[in-house]
Amino acid sequence: MPSLVQNEEAGLDICWITVRKEKDLCSTTTLALANGLVDSGHRLTLLNPDDEQDHTPQPWVQHKLHQSTKKGFHASSLASSAVRWLKENENSNFDVYLIDWQVAKKIAPYLKTNNKRMILMDRSPPADVSLLGKLQWNHWKKAWRHVRDGVIERGCVVSPLHKEFVLSSFPFSKDRIHVLPAGVDLERFKIQKKQSVGEMLHFIYHGRLDKHRGVFALPIFVQKLLKAGVKAQLTLVGEGNALIPLLEMGKNCSWLIVHRRMEQEELADLLSKQHIGFLPMPKSKIWNLASPLKRSEYLASGLLVLGIDHNGHTLDNTDSSWYKLISQEHFHDLGIDWVKSLDESSIEKGRQEARRYSEMNCSWEKTVDELARALTLNHSNDTIPSISSK
Repeated sequence: MPSLVQNEEAGLDICWITVRKEKDLCSTTTLALANGLVDSGHRLTLLNPDDEQDHTPQPWVQHKLHQSTKKGFHASSLASSAVRWLKENENSNFDVYLIDWQVAKKIAPYLKTNNKRMILMDRSPPADVSLLGKLQWNHWKKAWRHVRDGVIERGCVVSPLHKEFVLSSFPFSKDRIHVLPAGVDLERFKIQKKQSVGEMLHFIYHGRLDKHRGVFALPIFVQKLLKAGVKAQLTLVGEGNALIPLLEMGKNCSWLIVHRRMEQEELADLLSKQHIGFLPMPKSKIWNLASPLKRSEYLASGLLVLGIDHNGHTLDNTDSSWYKLISQEHFHDLGIDWVKSLDESSIEKGRQEARRYSEMNCSWEKTVDELARALTLNHSNDTIPSISSK
């Protein structure tokens, strides 16, 4: 086993095997962490399904993995391709491998036979409510069993509750799980000097437009708001199984604007022109563990936030005057009351406080620092069971 303590000035040679594509809605975290690792002096090689030109001129090396287009075989085909690449490039001298949980079942045993260090990346347990999503739980559980058994050295999650959830199923040293919450690029997502309310409030939600994320509750909310005499406009941005019905709805509702996925620069500009960002994801096992990217991006853009009250949306040290969470049962009624209580002054004050909060608590820097700590820790300080004793 090579030494786990590296010269920090020299940095580490890191290989990250990920299912994320550069253009995925959820690739922001991967790209932010990748840039942070390189900025910290580490060298990164990314293995994923993208074409190599998609990562030009990124400051890392990227190699394309084959991925089946057949539903249900995306992750398994990618894992098989990764193992082939690793065999063909067995002389590559990486110090540590980051592995998404979706591909860990097949890749981890191969790397373990070659005595390689691995860290599991878990940005969310399976969120799909379909039969396919339920089958993914087997891969998720197998990935964390590899951590429990010491095949994979340690793991990374998105929230303290996510960490508790893992440990409740796979008891091992809590020091071997690192919390990497979603952050925000504070230079890209900015607050305008002044965003006048005028005669209309602008609401927005961006992310996956999936039915089980509560997105259909948002047009209903704005319809009720309009009936209550509040002029409002709702903008939805994303892709998902609710997109087509929402696009059809938008054709008949002048107050509803629906966009397909857009680039980060365009999204950041759009967010800066809004007043209130929605967090509609319902209280459930998955969303309770989450650390949604949109939350940090709303705050950095100077948006007030209105969402469903559960642990996945909660942030410490916020104020309900600009960060309002309401129980799912009373979201519409109490949410409308909260919106009606706002005026030009309270909205402008809330926007400034939201931005200040993001600057103090939501930058990617803290998340990258924790990942760097996980990469450089000597695991001999933790209790990892002997594989032979299993």
